[in-house]
Amino acid sequence: MTMNLSVVSPEGTVYQDTVDEISLPTPTGEITILPHHVSLFTRMSSGIVNIKKGTKESIIATIGGFVEVDNGNVTILSDHLVKAENIQAAKAQEAKKRAEDTMKKKESDVDFIMAEKELQRAIMELHVADKIKKKQKYQ
Repeated sequence: MTMNLSVVSPEGTVYQDTVDEISLPTPTGEITILPHHVSLFTRMSSGIVNIKKGTKESIIATIGGFVEVDNGNVTILSDHLVKAENIQAAKAQEAKKRAEDTMKKKESDVDFIMAEKELQRAIMELHVADKIKKKQKYQ
């Protein structure tokens, strides 16, 4: 048995396929969604979404969002989603440094908030890149 998954951000659909299993972070802990899961609508925390289809695993970094499960269809909505294979660690490291520098200057509240969001994204992307590197090392 499988379920239909759509992972969507403001930029468009990041992932869409039939899958066997989805694990994702919520404010109360990680949950795993399997076929025939009860209907659910919940908030997601920042973290890693693991998607399994057969023997293939896909990883997506997210900065919060929502997940809806309804009758074999799963929809993940988030302002920021990036597939693990699209993460460029060097660029994420540069973004992290830029955000930290902006936050230290404290020029305006808006700049600080924007830099804080950029910092969150960069840290999440670096976390996922590190996880992928460790996983490849042990395969």
